Order: sequence, then C-alpha cells, then structure tokens
Amino acid sequence: MKKYFVSLFCIAAFCACTDQVNDFPAQPDRAQSKTINQTPLDQVTAQKKFAKALSKAVSNSLDVRKFLKAEAVAQFDNDYDIFYPLVKNKIVYDNQSLRDILLSYCKDENELVQIEQSLPLLNILVPDLSLFWDFNAEKWNVDDKEVSVICRDDKDNTLYENGENIGKMTTGDIPDFPCLVVKNNERMKVSSVKTRSGETTYEFLSDAFDGSKRKPQTRHYEEDINLQPTEDLEAYVNGSEIMSSVKDAWNEFKNVPNAYQRDYIYYGITKENKPGTLNRYIREKLYRFRIAANAYSAINDPTQDPTLQDTQKNKGYLTNEEIIQKIWTDGNFEFHFKSYISGEDSKEAMEAKLTFTINPRDAFSLEKIHLKHKNSTAFRQSKNFYTVDAKNLRSKWIYPEKSDKNADDLVFTLPWDLYNKSLSIFMFVEEWDKGQTITQEKSVVSEFVNKADFSIEGSGSIGKVSLSTKLGYGFSHTKTVSNKATIQTTVESDPLGTLYFQYNDPIIRDEINGTYKLYNVSSGSVVATLLPVDSSK
Repeated sequence: MKKYFVSLFCIAAFCACTDQVNDFPAQPDRAQSKTINQTPLDQVTAQKKFAKALSKAVSNSLDVRKFLKAEAVAQFDNDYDIFYPLVKNKIVYDNQSLRDILLSYCKDENELVQIEQSLPLLNILVPDLSLFWDFNAEKWNVDDKEVSVICRDDKDNTLYENGENIGKMTTGDIPDFPCLVVKNNERMKVSSVKTRSGETTYEFLSDAFDGSKRKPQTRHYEEDINLQPTEDLEAYVNGSEIMSSVKDAWNEFKNVPNAYQRDYIYYGITKENKPGTLNRYIREKLYRFRIAANAYSAINDPTQDPTLQDTQKNKGYLTNEEIIQKIWTDGNFEFHFKSYISGEDSKEAMEAKLTFTINPRDAFSLEKIHLKHKNSTAFRQSKNFYTVDAKNLRSKWIYPEKSDKNADDLVFTLPWDLYNKSLSIFMFVEEWDKGQTITQEKSVVSEFVNKADFSIEGSGSIGKVSLSTKLGYGFSHTKTVSNKATIQTTVESDPLGTLYFQYNDPIIRDEINGTYKLYNVSSGSVVATLLPVDSSK
C-alpha cells in the first residue's frame, strides 16, 4: 500500500497526550519463572525493537488487531492507550497472550525482557486522527492488515510494517493510513518496583486519568475544564542561562551598599573599590519579555492579529492539544521594542529597534475553557461546544533567543559607556499593525553621571575609540538632561507603554541553589528583563 501524508504545522495531535490513586500490579509473565536482569537499552533503541516485533504481530494476526482495538476503545486512562504492563498477559487467542505472540517475533526471551526492563511505562497508542481523516480506535478497520508502527521518541520518525523499515515520516506530517505509536504512558507512574509477588505496580498520576471513574453522561451538561497550566512567572532562572561575570557580580556586591552589579561587569570594579576600565565587548540583550494577559483586548485587531474563537466537535471530545490549536485564528503578533539612550551633548536620543514575531500560543496560555455538552438523540449526534473567555488568559515569558535562534536581541550595538551615555535606557513597546505611518516626538529625561567619576587618561583605546576608566563603584552625583526621541509607528499599532531601565538597576535579586531571581521592569502592559552578554563570544 502506498503511504500518503497530510502536511500540518505540528505533529502534536498525532502522538501527544492531554497535559495534566489506584495501584495496578503488572501481570506476572507466564513464561518467566524468575526475573532475568538485562543491561538496559536506551529508550529509542528499546522502542524501535518493540515496534519491529509489534508491527509483525499486527500485520500477521487479525486477532491481535482486534485485541488492540478493544483495549484502546476501553480507554482505561481516558485516552486510546494500551498500557503494555497491564495487558501483556491477557489472552489474545488459543491460550496465547500478547506477550507470547510478541515473543515469537523476538530473537529470544532475553531480547523481550531487555525491552520490558528498559521501558517500564511501555505504551501503545492508537492515535485519534479524525481531525484529518477517518481514523481512530473506534473507526479502525481491523480487516486491513497493513498497519504501520512509529516510535514517539525516534527523531528519525522511522515507520515499521511487518518488521521492515518502510521509510521515514517527515516531521510535521500526519499519516494518512492506519498506524500505532510506541511511547511511554504519561498518565501512569511506577508506584513500587517490586511487590511480594515480585512485580512492579503502577498508579495514575491523577484521578482525572482513571477511566474506571469516568461517569457516563446521559444528559446535557456544562462545566469549566482546566486547559493549560499557568506558568510561574516568579520562578528562578537556572544559572546556566546567565553569564558567569553576572553571577560573580551578584556574589561580589550583594552585601555592599551603593555598589552596582554592572560596575563589576562593565568595568571590573570589585568591592575593593579600585578603578576599572570599560569592557567594550559587553552588551545588553533583551533576555525575555511577556505581555500582560489583560493587554490582549488592547492589542487584538481581528483583521490583522490572531484572535480567540469558540470551537466545537460532533460525536466526541477534543483533547486539550486539539482545543489549544483550534481556539486561535491563524497569524502572529508582531512586537516592536524601540530603545533610546541619550548622549549628554546630543539633542536627540539614539534609537535601536528589535522586532519579534510571536505565535499567540507562546504569548498566552488559557487556564480553562467552558464546555457545553449536548447528548445524542435518535435524530442527531452528540455535540460539544467549547467557549473561550479572554479573562482566563494567562501571561507567559517569551524568550526571543529560544523562539528564534536568528533573532536580534541586543538592545544596542555599542556598549553602555557611562562617560558618554545616559544612565537610562527608554524602551517604547508596541504591537505593530500595518497602516498609515505617523511620526511621534517624545521627551525623555535622562540621568548622567559626574565626569569627575571617570578618567580617560592612560586608559588606552580600541582604534580611535578611547576607553574610559571608572574610578570606583557607585556615583558621586548625577544630573538630568531632557532629550527628544522621534518614533515612527502606524495609526493602527497598539502602544504597550514605556520600559525604563537604569544602569544602577540590579540584575540578580536573589539566589537559591544555583538558580537566580532576575530583576524585571514593567510598563503595566509589558514586562521585560535585560541581561548583559559578552559580544566577543
């Protein structure tokens, strides 16, 4: 049979489970009188070995296909999962268990034992592809012996049929043919490795996954259902995300009054308070930002921007992943960060612009959605209506460098040289929409340090650029200067306020076991974090 694929943006609907206590002992192996300890395989290798044996079994036996379909339709964990440890010794035909049948397609007993020991949460999923074509566990035509098997963790997406490698599936494609997915079960966990009978026992991660507690619905009903977890916006950041000199600055100055972390980073000044020369390779990058959930209504233009929408499904429920994909219309938000830093003698502030195109699912999560279920009658199928409310949106941190490796996240191409530049960085933020271009002029009041705090004599230079030496940490005093910033925007764009960063702002505010709490600046509608980086590396 020739294989066809439906091209999609994401493969998540193909082999993902819904995000989100009873003990179940694994069935003792009938063919094993005692445990055979084997060298564990890596997860991918073990899954591929199992997939080969499984593909032979399903290709060669109608009874196996009927068995797997029945187990999947039972939805023991509220999904079309077949949890191998709980079904392996169920009889399929002629007193042969599923394990017996799979063993007949393995090289020997040790190979299957090695797979089982390497994959304690081994699972077979019959994917629900009914969004794309007419296939799920209930609609599976088991008379068709051509069934492919794929492994969830195999990055090559190798397809197996009757034990043979029949090709690779391109990431992002959805199979247009019957298939099974070998994976770990994300809804179960190992509760104990050995019981008195010598068997591993399992339990559900949550009662919500326990299919035995699923109540049959015999009437119409409505309820709010949890959709996405809310991100902890105050979570500490792993130390690997932060340049070592930034962490050193925290340790050097955390107990020193009137000392600034950037003095250590830019000028190498320590708590001994000796002069330091400007490191011209240090830059500030926009490490992360987030848009306040209540700003969604302000930035949403249905004619240009992605928009929340209600959705529905006939005869069956949508998974959380399906809901998340369907509640947003197509498109992305475009955020512009226009940064200005003034020179003491300049009439206008210097501008730098950063532009980020962001998928709405990366900017916001939806905590819950309202479900209205209409039961089936003799004249119609059941229907499920999912209604969104923007009040349930929650903000998420957006990391430009992670979302787009080619994104320009440097606030300026020049170092923050206090001898020539202001202590202040102004950042005007907007959600940009196409339209008539307009020019706005804004006043920015900047602070400048006393030049007596610096020396350029004997500090050296790079090319024709003199290097300034800061004589110690902190400042003797500052003065303010008013400058003008000229901003180009469009009539249709949505302003999100002004971020105001200061050189003397802290970078790290706290540390716990190698994780760090970072300093953020807020305009009310947008929150952002700057981190110094070494542009020479």
